[in-house]
Amino acid sequence: MNSNKPRYAYADESGDAGYDFGANSSSCFVMGTVLPNQPERLVDRLLSLRRVLRRPETFEFHFRQANAKTRQLFLEVVRDEPCDVLIAVVHKQYAPTDFRRLGKLGVYSHAFAGLSLRAPFVMSQCRVHLDGSGKQKQFLQGLKSNVRWACRVAGRAEQSPADIRLLDSGHSLIQCADMVTGAVAEYVNHGDERWLNILRPKLTVYWDERFDGQG
Repeated sequence: MNSNKPRYAYADESGDAGYDFGANSSSCFVMGTVLPNQPERLVDRLLSLRRVLRRPETFEFHFRQANAKTRQLFLEVVRDEPCDVLIAVVHKQYAPTDFRRLGKLGVYSHAFAGLSLRAPFVMSQCRVHLDGSGKQKQFLQGLKSNVRWACRVAGRAEQSPADIRLLDSGHSLIQCADMVTGAVAEYVNHGDERWLNILRPKLTVYWDERFDGQG
C-alpha cells in the first residue's frame, strides 16, 4: 500500500462522560475507531449483509438494537476485511478530580489522543470521521485543538490527525464503528466476551486507561 495515500477512519463511543455512578453514569467510556483499507468494499459488503438479513438498503445497524445473529454476521464481515481497529477503554472510576472537571470534551479528547499516539501508523495522513451533526461543530473544534496539543506535548505532532470531521450515523461506516464499539462495551460492562473475540484478529490497539501510568 502507498504510505502517502490517505486512510479513512470512522469512530464512535459508548458510555457517557458523567461521574455520578450512583445515578447510572457508566463506569467506562469506550471509543472504537475502524480504519478499513478499502472503505468502498466494506460498504458494499454491508449492503450485501442487509440483503442476507432481508433488510432495506437504508437499514441502520446499531449494536444495542441488533440481535445475536446480526451482531455475529456483522462482526464477521469486519473480521474478514483488511482493516485496523483501535480501542480505548477509559475506566472513569479511577479518573483524578482534575480530569473529571473536564467533562465530556476531556474524556473524548483523552481517548482519541491516546489512540492517535498509540497507533502504529502516521495519523496525520488519516481523515477521521466522528458520529455527529452540524450542531456539534464547536465540540469538534475543541476536540481538534486538544488532540493537537496532546500530540505536540508528547513530541509526536505527526500523530495528530489533520482532518477530523462529523458524519451522520446513517453512513454505513459510522454504523461499523458503532457495532465495533458496542462489542467491546458489552465485554467491558457485562463480561460478555463473545463479540469481542470475533474482532480480536483486527485489534491493532486495545488501550485500558486506568490512570495508573501503565496503559
